[in-house]
This record gives sequence, C-alpha cells and structure tokens, in this order.
Amino acid sequence: MVFQMSTVRKIFLARPCIVDASLFIAESSFGSGLDMDVVCSILKELEMPESRCSAKLGVARFRLDNWQVMIYRNGHIDIRRVKDVDDAARAIEMVGIMLKDGFTG
Repeated sequence: MVFQMSTVRKIFLARPCIVDASLFIAESSFGSGLDMDVVCSILKELEMPESRCSAKLGVARFRLDNWQVMIYRNGHIDIRRVKDVDDAARAIEMVGIMLKDGFTG
C-alpha cells in the first residue's frame, strides 16, 4: 500500500508487526535531513518515553502514543504498530511538528 501525502511524501506499509499481525510497520521520509544533535536535545527536553538517541550514529527511537518511532539523520522514518496509512500519516505529522527545529533543509 502507498499513500501520497500533500507534501509529496509516500508512506509504505512495509510489513505486519511481529507482535500483532493486525498492525503494520510504516516507512516514509520527511524529504529533508535532520540535525541529530538538535533532535536528541528535543527528545530529551520532551522526556519522550523509551527514548534513545545517538547523534553520532544518526538515529533516534522513541514511543509516541502507541507507536514506536525510529528516525534517521537522512530524514527516513519508520513507525511500528500503525493501523493503516492514515494512522501512519498522523504519526508522521506529529513527529514532524515535534521535531520542526531539527530539520536541516
């Protein structure tokens, strides 16, 4: 399944989650890189649950609502435990708003 967002962003429901086959892992991209030093600071300030962030490795992981989110320096985002593309789009929008100061482009 592919969903085209208004910002020309595609969301792929890559595969079912291992823990719950009724949920999916979604993959997408913000279309812009991230300054991981800023991202790590934002996540720490927001005290995001289950947050792990490495500016050196260029990756961050945290829980947002029921989603498990992974973001990468190049702007790629994976969201686990999404119900469908609309659910994934909501998660991506929320993460984009949270990390708005971390985008490089």
